[in-house]
Amino acid sequence: MSLQHRIAVIVPSTINGNQSASTDVIAKWTSAAKVKFARLFGGFTAHNAVGGWVSQELGLIEESVTVVTSYTDEGGLEFVETVKEFAASMAEALGQEAVSVEVDHELEFISPLAVA
Repeated sequence: MSLQHRIAVIVPSTINGNQSASTDVIAKWTSAAKVKFARLFGGFTAHNAVGGWVSQELGLIEESVTVVTSYTDEGGLEFVETVKEFAASMAEALGQEAVSVEVDHELEFISPLAVA
């Protein structure tokens, strides 16, 4: 079996852009991403990283993130919109300007409720 497509969501560790989220909040969203990816794609890999960007409102923001990734075949691509909806919900709940979703090395910034 060949899984040729990579789908990932980046779970932030901040709320409202640059305020540290509680350990419980980070754990809740990381766990939710892992469960979502396991159910949609049959499994996941998660790793910690550091991410950063320049916010128009807050300037440079750098934070610890968790990247939750799955590989899938062509059939799994039908779940990309579901992943984007999950990212929009996370962005809304955490007060983020956007949450990143990667599909096959293309990154998209998903705004709160951007996917209806």
